[in-house]
Amino acid sequence: MRIKGLTGQQIRQYLTEALLILMETKDYGSISIGEIADKAGVNRSSYYRHFSGKEDILRFYLMTIMNEYQEAYRTGSDRTFHAYMQQIFSTFYGHRHDLLLMHKNGLSYLLLDVLNWCFRLTDPGRKLSLRDRFMISYHIGGIYNNLCLWMDHGMRETPAQMTDIALSFRPEGAFTLRDVQVDESQGN
Repeated sequence: MRIKGLTGQQIRQYLTEALLILMETKDYGSISIGEIADKAGVNRSSYYRHFSGKEDILRFYLMTIMNEYQEAYRTGSDRTFHAYMQQIFSTFYGHRHDLLLMHKNGLSYLLLDVLNWCFRLTDPGRKLSLRDRFMISYHIGGIYNNLCLWMDHGMRETPAQMTDIALSFRPEGAFTLRDVQVDESQGN
């Protein structure tokens, strides 16, 4: 059954939900665009208006997670770095089922793409010194690898445990990605 009168945002959300539902029972590589569109209740043409491939759907999903954690931190009252890290891990933990599906299907590398894009590391218009680019890249790699290791463990550790682990090897006053201005309009 096709759903009519949807906004672009709704179509992207329905397609994302459809792909993640299909991944619960099928290997990512064997899922067709037609199956995703049918499951979402939209036409294939709607799919192609919003995404160029299945990976784009998952990048959209990961950007949604990034936007969710940034908004939760921004609207929270605790502005400490501990609260920032806790919010990252809590938000990702809330999406653990789907993140683990992606990880199981070998798609965790998309998270690195999204982190690089979200923190504008790959933005040619962003004026950063070579040192700053390397510093941001270094931190993004650390976050990415810690999240992948957490997924390798089935995300059994709680967000509080992950926050404590991450903060245990961070020097006090060190640069953080929280200090990087993120363009909120990206990924919408």
